[in-house]
Amino acid sequence: VDSVLEIQNQAKQQLQRAAMAAAAADVLLPSKRQKNNPSCLGTLPVLPATATADCWRCATDDPKDDTSDPRFLPYRWIILNDAFQSGTRLLLVNTSTGRFLHRELPLLRDYYVITTTLTGFFILADRSPPHAARVFNPLTGGTIPFTVPVPPEVNVAGSICFDFTLPLLTLLCDSSHKLYMARPDQFEVEDHKFPVYSFIRRAVVGGLIGRWWGSAGMADVIGKILGVAESLRAHPLKFFSTDPPELGSADNARCFLMDFGGHLLAIIKGQGLIQVFKCDDENGTLSHVKSIIKHAIFIGHHRCLAVNTDMFPSIEANCIYYTEHLGSSARIWKFNIEDRKVETVSEAVDFAKKDKQFVLVADRPFTIIQLLSSYSINIQDSELALQQIT
Repeated sequence: VDSVLEIQNQAKQQLQRAAMAAAAADVLLPSKRQKNNPSCLGTLPVLPATATADCWRCATDDPKDDTSDPRFLPYRWIILNDAFQSGTRLLLVNTSTGRFLHRELPLLRDYYVITTTLTGFFILADRSPPHAARVFNPLTGGTIPFTVPVPPEVNVAGSICFDFTLPLLTLLCDSSHKLYMARPDQFEVEDHKFPVYSFIRRAVVGGLIGRWWGSAGMADVIGKILGVAESLRAHPLKFFSTDPPELGSADNARCFLMDFGGHLLAIIKGQGLIQVFKCDDENGTLSHVKSIIKHAIFIGHHRCLAVNTDMFPSIEANCIYYTEHLGSSARIWKFNIEDRKVETVSEAVDFAKKDKQFVLVADRPFTIIQLLSSYSINIQDSELALQQIT
């Protein structure tokens, strides 16, 4: 109980500090954030009637003129194979439109690749000290420089938020449990105990940044989620952990947090049990979710994401896809939210553990279910840290 109260109290304090930091800049006006995206970002462009294909660059803004322009920000793009192992030619997929895009990104050779975000950005570090951070948009080629030095840790998660007049970069360091919050010309660093850090990491990586931090009922929501953990007799130090739980372990309950179309979802996976809650961040209430309609959600110990199943025919709607780990292997399972049926996706083992990674062992070409599952359970090491180790 003491651990649960400690997590709740410290998380509440962190939310208050984060909200104050975010409030230092004015929130963008809704009208400024509701411009149309170009076709390369997953939707059709809206051009003036006089514009033609030959002079479209004259009729539209250049995305490199303002790297924070909402029209040119990636929306629901993820990077399936990354620069850490595959050179500079990458595969991106849009989880909303189902579009696949191969991209050659030679700029990555000029920086250390630290991590990628759920929205499709790269977080890079300068090759020369103090290794300042830089956010790279792979769809436009634009970059946003920051003064914050990237910590030389092996596992760094991150996010970039454009809810405010200045972009807000968040870096989370798994070894030291440090949290970096940075605007282009300033930053602050906070140390956290493991359980509180784990909660913050789950929230940030799940897209719960920006406006969520200032929500009136967020602290109450945290308390209710931890109440569910107590009812399941979950270990409070492991409930938000990124360590993969072992199949059959008595304390393997995990909580996954994510922004789902503007709603906060808490997906709690226990022994033979998955519960999906929608959290009202204004009044601090939880309610069971019985349907996510035409979507499916992939959860993993590192990341979780939602996909539009209308655009991915092989993925079943209203289901949660997850992996079960047993020793050095892992298999993909599927949970139907409506009928609560649980079944394996394939008869064979899907992953074999190699060092810290879970490598797909199926025959190529891999299915989209295998690729998205791999994305949820694998996070690559920071090139900066690896360079300093060697």
